[in-house]
Order: sequence, then structure tokens, then C-alpha cells
Amino acid sequence: MKPIQVLSALGLAVALAAGCQEMTSTTSTGPSEANGKNGQSAVKKLTVTAPTRESIRQGGTDNVSIKIARENFNSPVTIRVSDLPKGVESTAKEVVIPAGETTAKVKLTAANDATVGEHVVEIDADAPGLKENVHTLKLMVMDRNAMYPEPSTPY
Repeated sequence: MKPIQVLSALGLAVALAAGCQEMTSTTSTGPSEANGKNGQSAVKKLTVTAPTRESIRQGGTDNVSIKIARENFNSPVTIRVSDLPKGVESTAKEVVIPAGETTAKVKLTAANDATVGEHVVEIDADAPGLKENVHTLKLMVMDRNAMYPEPSTPY
């Protein structure tokens, strides 16, 4: 293999190992409640920030990092991942971010025969008194034997 090919392959491998970390946020709100400081009402607000894209190789694992920001409430927030492709599972049915904390990791595990391709997965965040907050994640499941993802994918 020529030195330039080796460097190119190494660069792609590093990019894949680092994962795709483009993040987006979704926000949900709830009813106004009296604010203890000044007696005026304030709207509850939950903002969820998570990756727009993640990749996992058949037989591998991936941690999806989720961040939240609460306004005018401090209740626990429950995170659920749904619509996972065949052969990919979350190690927990739900992850609870306790009051006062702002981050969670959801561990995904892909079976050796997980369905290869790009799949749309939903990350649901639920807190008492707030509207549903749904974040969409594109999950690329790669063949465990492939050296690189398909050329048409932006990974």
C-alpha cells in the first residue's frame, strides 16, 4: 500500500472511531407555575441536546451522549430510545437523569447480525408536566467485516 493510501485509511479510521458528533437540540415546555422568588409564574422548559448521527459496527457497542437543560423545574428526566433496528438494543429500557444532573449516556449494543444500513431512531425525554420531547437520531449500522462505510454515506 502506498504511504498516501495508508494515511488516508488511518484518517478515515480515526474519524470513524471518534464518531459523528454533530449535535442538535429539541425543546419542550409545560404549564406555568408560580415562582417562589417573586410569585410570578414561569413556564417549565426542557431542552435535550443529542447527536444527529451515530454509527455502530455489527458486534460492537456505542455510547450515545445526551445532555439536558431544565428551566423552572428540577424533576428527574426519563430518557428512552425507540425504533432501534433489528439486532441493536439499548442496555437499559430507560435512563433517568436525576434532579440536579444534566447528562446521561445510553449504551447501544449491536448483534453480529444487526441490520446493516441507516436507521431513524427516536430519543424520547419525559418529565412530569412537560410536553413530549422527541429527538431524531440517524444510526448507521456498519457491516462488521467492512473496512469503510458505504461511499454514499457521510460518515
